Amino acid sequence: MAGEFGIWTKADKLHKLRMQIKKSDFMGHVLAVDPGETTGWALLECRPDATNLVNQGQIVSWPLEVGVPRLETLIKELSPNFVVYEAYHVYAWRLNEHKFSEVPTIQIIGALKTLSVQRGVPYGCQTAQTGKAFFTDDRLKSMDLYVEGERHARDALRHACQFVTFGLKPITG
Repeated sequence: MAGEFGIWTKADKLHKLRMQIKKSDFMGHVLAVDPGETTGWALLECRPDATNLVNQGQIVSWPLEVGVPRLETLIKELSPNFVVYEAYHVYAWRLNEHKFSEVPTIQIIGALKTLSVQRGVPYGCQTAQTGKAFFTDDRLKSMDLYVEGERHARDALRHACQFVTFGLKPITG
C-alpha cells in the first residue's frame, strides 16, 4: 500500500514554516487521515532538521469488511507515532441526509481509533475547517506539496501539515 504512489519529498518550505511558528514540537511520523467511503491519508516525517512528505494516497474503506483490513495494513506498514484524523459531526442542517444511513464515516473513525489503540498509537482529531483554513490549495502549491487528483489524500495532507505546524486544538461544541 505505501509503495504504490512513490512520493517522498523534502518539505523544506513546510519545515521552515514549522520552525518559524514553533507551535508544535512533534517529532516522528504522523499519519493523517481524511475518513470516508474513500479515505485519504498522508504520512509526514518530522525531524529536527527536516520535514518530509513520505507518502500519501487514498483507499476504498467502505464497507468495513473492506476498509478495516486496509486501515490495519496502512497503520502496520507506515508505523506512525501519531494518528490525526478529520472529525465528523452530524450537524442539524444535515440530518435529512443521515436518515436511515449507517453513517460510514463515523464507523471508519471508530475502526481507525480501535486499530490505533490496539497498536498503542496515540491519536487526535481536527475539524474539517481547521484542516482547510490555513493549508489551502494555494498554500500547498506554494510549498510544492500540492498533488493533482486524489482530493481526499490532499485533505489528509492538510491535516498532517496543520498538526505538525500548530499541534492539536481542543474541539468544542
